[in-house]
Amino acid sequence: MPPSPSSCLAAHQVDAPSLAHRSAAAASLFVCSNLLRLNRPFILATALSLALGWALPSHAQAPAAAPSAPPVIVATSTEARDNVTLNVIGNGVARQSVTLYPAVAGEVADVSFRTGQKVKAGQVLFRLVDRSQRLAADLAAARVDAAQVLARRYEGTRGTGAVPENVVDEARVALRAAQIELEQAREAVADRVVRAPFDGVLGLPSVEAGDRVTTDTALVTLDDQRVLRLDFEVPEAYLSRVAARQSLTAVNPAYPQRTFEGEITEIDSRVDPTTRNVRVRATLPNSDDLLRSGMSFQVQLQLPGQAYVSVPELALQWGRDGSFVWAVRNGNAVQVAARPVRRTAGRVLIDGDLKAGENVVVEGVQRLRADRPVRVIGNGS
Repeated sequence: MPPSPSSCLAAHQVDAPSLAHRSAAAASLFVCSNLLRLNRPFILATALSLALGWALPSHAQAPAAAPSAPPVIVATSTEARDNVTLNVIGNGVARQSVTLYPAVAGEVADVSFRTGQKVKAGQVLFRLVDRSQRLAADLAAARVDAAQVLARRYEGTRGTGAVPENVVDEARVALRAAQIELEQAREAVADRVVRAPFDGVLGLPSVEAGDRVTTDTALVTLDDQRVLRLDFEVPEAYLSRVAARQSLTAVNPAYPQRTFEGEITEIDSRVDPTTRNVRVRATLPNSDDLLRSGMSFQVQLQLPGQAYVSVPELALQWGRDGSFVWAVRNGNAVQVAARPVRRTAGRVLIDGDLKAGENVVVEGVQRLRADRPVRVIGNGS
């Protein structure tokens, strides 16, 4: 039997204790509305108002709760120096290194050394055929002797009037000219001897006895390799960290298990505008005579840097105003501007208003707001 209009109104005036009861009441209201559509309009309007009031959740009327502090995981910042290990390729050159050429053209008479021989300064290395030059020197020496005899004879008569003064002077000039010719002849003989200009080690000779040579013929190389000069380039950005007497290490492919130690001796006065590098020269002791001029080296330089605050990479964030980190100070999140200096081993060196030992947020940054409290639930350092 369908419900009467009065029973419909009475049923909908009862307070529904739950959402399920309110749903049932709404369904009952649909049936009752069909019954009451012919009755007074205010009855239907009253029933609809009650049904809508029951359908609304009761908690919508409750005041909003205050937001809780977001949980975060922090890490402790530390202090670290911006030290850089620079690896570059260098080229080894003997401290003194020359290629010897003859002073004059001629025929090689003798090669007076063997390859790899250590020689002293002034030691004879090559001789050219010099028979004509020696004969010319002998002739010049004879002329000097004759001029000396004549000059002494005339000098003995000075003041007696036996020989005019102008003849005595001419005899003295002739003696001096003969002496100069003798010096030139001896120099011509010396030019046909090639000597070592300094102590060193000789390379392979390019000529043999009997070869014809000119002043453009390279005879042999001579290297003083007791100390090797090591030339390499350093990027402009690290120029302020490089100084004379700074130590370094070098490795050569011929001796990969051995490290050679040296120090910087010279720094070029200019930066190459194309490569933006500056040339640096160091020295490597070579007391064992293992190194050779022209060798390549893997050079390693330890460049000291300034002290900065180090934080995990996860702590560094980016915003419209640049990079920053979230620091936890007195239980609140504080946004601190931080300029990244260099990344290394999962951490980043930063320059900003952050001190070593302060905690920075590494997880949970999405819900952070400046100067709002946070709840630290772990330390990831």
